Amino acid sequence: MRWRGLWTISKPGVTAAVLLGLLACGVQENEPDAPDLMGILPSHLAGWTLEDSTVAYDRETIFDYINGAGEVYRSYAFSEVVVARYSAAERSDVLIELFDMGTEADAYGVFSYAREQEETGIGGGYEHKGDVLCFWQNRYYLCLVLDDPTLGTDTSLVEMATALSGLLPESSERPDLVGMLPDDGLLPNSARFFHLHQSLNYHYYLARDNLLNLGPGTDVVFARYEPGDVFLMIARYESDRTATEALASFKGGYMPEAGDADAFMTENGKFVASSQTGRHVVVVLDAESDQSATDLMRAAAEKISAPTH
Repeated sequence: MRWRGLWTISKPGVTAAVLLGLLACGVQENEPDAPDLMGILPSHLAGWTLEDSTVAYDRETIFDYINGAGEVYRSYAFSEVVVARYSAAERSDVLIELFDMGTEADAYGVFSYAREQEETGIGGGYEHKGDVLCFWQNRYYLCLVLDDPTLGTDTSLVEMATALSGLLPESSERPDLVGMLPDDGLLPNSARFFHLHQSLNYHYYLARDNLLNLGPGTDVVFARYEPGDVFLMIARYESDRTATEALASFKGGYMPEAGDADAFMTENGKFVASSQTGRHVVVVLDAESDQSATDLMRAAAEKISAPTH
């Protein structure tokens, strides 16, 4: 089947090793009081009628529905997805995928995973590409797909998504780590939120080994900066001690010749910088100079230390 939610998941840069790693290290759902997803979807929605073919998939059976991207959802606190079909006379059927991602942060995370653009006005944010519209709201991630685009319009999905949004809790707080990204030079829609080393390697192949000790208990925001090929990562650990251990592991494995220096030139002629602020580790990759790497790293450290954080 054609996977419609994470549009770039099957791009050539995703290796089998990365996907298998995500599967092996999936984040477990952390809220036992999971909502009734079936009960959220109404029998009638914006002029469409719910068909009798609604199916639910959990963390184990999601691969029966999604062969290629199930491991991506499992890298977050995903617990269940409900797949429903709505029909209307002389209009295209609409397939709705309603994911319970466990937390607001992880709902934003899976939305950000392959986002190319973002609009406001539905949920915490949405992306609309032709016959597909996806948005996140509260702990939920939803994708709506026109079954026959020749019978639908661009407004059809917006109408249905807006109606669905009204049935969900309004709160949609982005992870606070996203707010720690320095504004100067940040490329729009480039922020990604995740937890695992394998997710980092999807967005930027760092190393085969988990040098930064990332895992289910870590939160990571990763973004691109001008001129477009400079990357900043902020990882939050469970304690100052585990952050110190992670930074030592990264420096020893990725920049062993740097010594006590914060910035170091790598084999590609670009610069990497790393530092620790409390239980946060900041890493800058592929900067044009040691000064620009250090400046971006320090700007992130200042935002982390700001009173609001």
